[in-house]
Amino acid sequence: MALAEPERAVAGAVAAGGAGGARPLFCRRGALRHKVVHEVKSHRFTARFFKQPTFCSHCTDFIWSVTHLVCSFVVHKRCHEFVTFECPGAGKGPQTDVTSSGANLGEKNPQKIQIKSDFFHFCAILTPKNSQKIPKFPKFPVLPAGCEMNVHKRCVQSVPSLCGVDHTERRGRLQIRIQALPGEQLHVTVGEARNLIPMDPNGLSDPYVKLKLIPDPKNVSKQKTRTVKATLNPVWNEAFLFTLRPGDSERRLSVEVWDWDRTSRNDFMGAMSFGVAELLKGHVDGWFKLLNQEEGEYYNVPVADTDDCGLRPKFEGPRPLPHPGPPPSPPTEAKRSPPGSGRSQLGDFTFLMVLGKGSFGKVMLAERRGSAELFAIKILKKDVVVQDDDAASTLVERRVLALGPRPHFLTHLHSTFQTPDRLYFVMEYVTGGDLMYHIQQVGKFKEPHAAFYAAEIAIGLFFLHNQGIIYRDLKLDNITDFGMCKENIFPGNCTRTFCGTPDYIAPEIIAYQPYGKSVDWWSFGVLLYEMLAGQPPREAVAICKGFLTKHPGKRLGAGPGGEQEVRGHPFFRRTDWERLERLEVPPPFTPRPCGRNGENFDKFFTRAPPALTPPDALVLAGLDQAEFEGFSFTNPDFPQPQGSLV
Repeated sequence: MALAEPERAVAGAVAAGGAGGARPLFCRRGALRHKVVHEVKSHRFTARFFKQPTFCSHCTDFIWSVTHLVCSFVVHKRCHEFVTFECPGAGKGPQTDVTSSGANLGEKNPQKIQIKSDFFHFCAILTPKNSQKIPKFPKFPVLPAGCEMNVHKRCVQSVPSLCGVDHTERRGRLQIRIQALPGEQLHVTVGEARNLIPMDPNGLSDPYVKLKLIPDPKNVSKQKTRTVKATLNPVWNEAFLFTLRPGDSERRLSVEVWDWDRTSRNDFMGAMSFGVAELLKGHVDGWFKLLNQEEGEYYNVPVADTDDCGLRPKFEGPRPLPHPGPPPSPPTEAKRSPPGSGRSQLGDFTFLMVLGKGSFGKVMLAERRGSAELFAIKILKKDVVVQDDDAASTLVERRVLALGPRPHFLTHLHSTFQTPDRLYFVMEYVTGGDLMYHIQQVGKFKEPHAAFYAAEIAIGLFFLHNQGIIYRDLKLDNITDFGMCKENIFPGNCTRTFCGTPDYIAPEIIAYQPYGKSVDWWSFGVLLYEMLAGQPPREAVAICKGFLTKHPGKRLGAGPGGEQEVRGHPFFRRTDWERLERLEVPPPFTPRPCGRNGENFDKFFTRAPPALTPPDALVLAGLDQAEFEGFSFTNPDFPQPQGSLV
């Protein structure tokens, strides 16, 4: 939350972090966030980038992966929700103190060491030593010849009891329903597919399903679905009818998934088949693994965990069909948006100086070319965002910044755009600086000053909480950065992600307990105490105690009537909230105006060269730009920048 006019701009528009300041009592602290954890069948997956040859343990393809926190099971991000077995290490992680009673393969069976250079099926790392070969076991008669599974010696205790069970899905899965009708007919409904093989350079595919009765060398019985463009999780929901002739009971119904290609031959993606005689005896309804062409001609393999087939894809949203013609090229540094286009690009701005740095990016002062307009531009590197699994958070931040109508004390977003390696938030330049810079100059604020700025921040929190948004990283040097916001936290909803800045984190976050808007009021209390550091008066003591109550339900501002409790507290006895919201209350302190020179910002940042540091080329080479689809945005309601020099 920021002051929206130069004379009110103490709470600046900059997400700043790092070090600096003359007084050690008030120093900048970087925010932290525990990695996002995705729970599937007691597995707890987090994102990790591997810089060595690594392969997915689910589909066996080369990996940009998420890895399990406890058992080291390595899978693609797109594959993690399809894991079919319970984690053998459940109950043994850092947040549990109960040992799991489920035995794993290493506990049940003594192992034999065999040194060889091979791919390890569990942790999926290619290495030439310390492998272990799992021999056949009489207790698992499903695969008498032995599963020949290779794992590290250190991984033995984590391998589940799956000898003879193929838990991999190399080509994805398909939902299909087949029913025999009176009159020797088969009614086939092709539902949807999940986690198909990426066939195109963009990491997606254009799949369609082909059905026919085999053998059929002339393709007389062939039927096919429509082609769904640019997806790995297509939905068809199309029905087909096959009329059987005498002798067809000896044939098989072939179901194949192909990738459509405009310029070359279509590519095979997976197949399965069903005996017509078996279909006449009973119906088929469920999910089946896609097999290679040879196996698919003779077999079908049901997915092991059919109870979990209702999972929706987490990492691939709906994509519009591409328009005919060449795709638009991504913006580059040399490219400028056409006049009147309304779209911002990197070539539209000249960077003047660094205004601040944080744990997840930096903020630069920029001037629009051809005018004297000044903006504060927050810049994030995509390789860092992807490695931290924070792509979704950037879209949340953009949505929060674009909310309207918003209070005057929340910074306005002008636009967002992206280049192949970075994300850019173009925001209004509020020239007053941040609270951290000013409190470093004076040591502490007088009570009227603290009450004025606290009221403005509270108005911003009221707005966010009424929208179901919690802020989670409120602090003196971070009043306008929405990178840690969480949406849809209305009364009765909660979240568990560990995030925030250490000195401001609420007790329930530290205890890994579910939490809601109460965490913002704890941080607000810490911030208020820092503004009043010294010997605050009685009302200030009372309000700080109210915000810093450990029990979330008893904390000031956290209850159903929390907004009225805060507004009516004696500490704000002289605050006219309505006039304050209309900008009719004169500020108790007016910072000196600044412009291109950034006088109200920390010299630790402004003296740094306004340069963009190079990203990690290895990570960037495998980056899926589709994760940032929909990021670019232009705010039609953006006002004339308050701090511009016109």
